[in-house]
Amino acid sequence: MRKSRVVLACMALALILGLLIPLVGCGGGGTTTTPTPTNTTTTTPSATVPSCTVSSPAGTVQVQKKGSTTWTNAAAGTKLQVGDSLKTGSNGSAVLLFFDGSSMEVKASSQILVNELSIASAGSTSVGLKELVGSTVNRVGKLVDSASKYEVDTPAAAAVVRGTVFDMLVQQNGDTTVKAEQDSVSFTASGVTVTVNQGFQSTASVGGTPSTPTSTSTSGETLGDVLGTGRSIGDVKFDQVMTTSGQTQSTTLHMYVKDAWLSDKMKFRYEIAEGGTTMVMLYDFGARTAYEYFPDQNMAYRIDFGQAEQNNPTENANQIVPVKVGTETIDGKLCDVYQWTYQGSTAKEWVWREKSFPVRMESTTSSGTTIIEYKNIVFGTLSDSLFQLPAGVQILQLPQST
Repeated sequence: MRKSRVVLACMALALILGLLIPLVGCGGGGTTTTPTPTNTTTTTPSATVPSCTVSSPAGTVQVQKKGSTTWTNAAAGTKLQVGDSLKTGSNGSAVLLFFDGSSMEVKASSQILVNELSIASAGSTSVGLKELVGSTVNRVGKLVDSASKYEVDTPAAAAVVRGTVFDMLVQQNGDTTVKAEQDSVSFTASGVTVTVNQGFQSTASVGGTPSTPTSTSTSGETLGDVLGTGRSIGDVKFDQVMTTSGQTQSTTLHMYVKDAWLSDKMKFRYEIAEGGTTMVMLYDFGARTAYEYFPDQNMAYRIDFGQAEQNNPTENANQIVPVKVGTETIDGKLCDVYQWTYQGSTAKEWVWREKSFPVRMESTTSSGTTIIEYKNIVFGTLSDSLFQLPAGVQILQLPQST
């Protein structure tokens, strides 16, 4: 009996000590706090770092990570980040898939460096690549955010787009050619930028500037072919309304053309009224004569035909190879729409399919955009007298500019 009481007393004492020891360890005084683990590290989830993914590798495809000198074979799903490189062998190819939905098809014997992959807090995206050598096809979806960009640099130039399909070829010496398959590409070299539109290409050498974009069309059809220059479409009169960016008023010319578009016998007349004075320009392509005629003064100046500004829709047409970019109906006239770049000017023209006659033209240069609309178009025989000076007009020779 006594022995049992001793055992119970010991058990009670042990229980009391077990309850008191934690309190002593936490400072006692009846106050309890939660102990802080000594070996626990608190982490904050990091932001996602954009990367690109290697897809569809074939043949020899290798990657080199930033800071490494070793090339390793790439597999489908391999991730590349800023500073990483990819190269393909003579039998190799791969596709780089980017976080913004764009892609770069890397063809054989090419090398690509990833320069930039970023997402700004505002949501804009940037993809920057350097194509050191080789050939690529770049497919970029429309970038809605104006701050977003997709840029490919080369040793000679840079191509920047906001949504297009373009090919880029970089030779061993750095010479770069860009071809726009859809929409347009801003192509810059040595501080000079040209716009390469769909169906055109431009080339730049290291240290040089971009060439004037030329058509990649294999049809060989010129604008002259489209308009039918050298074949008669008859006589026509119309109003030519010209509007230039930055100017509040448009200019209207009343134009008459006989035997359009026969370059060896065509005649032009156009009239313009300015400041209360009417001026008439007369051109005879067969006789190669040009006059600036002032009816109110019964006086005309003879102008050197080669220097006269003719407002001729077919001028330089045989040197321009346009790309057909669609069809559109203007003022009830079904038009084929053509686009081209020529001598630093990017132009677009709507040609009335039935008559091979322009109804609208837009031309853009570094100075701005000019829009020409052809209105009140009437086909029918025009009198020869419209294209001749009346009898008794005093004719003077316009002084030559020096």
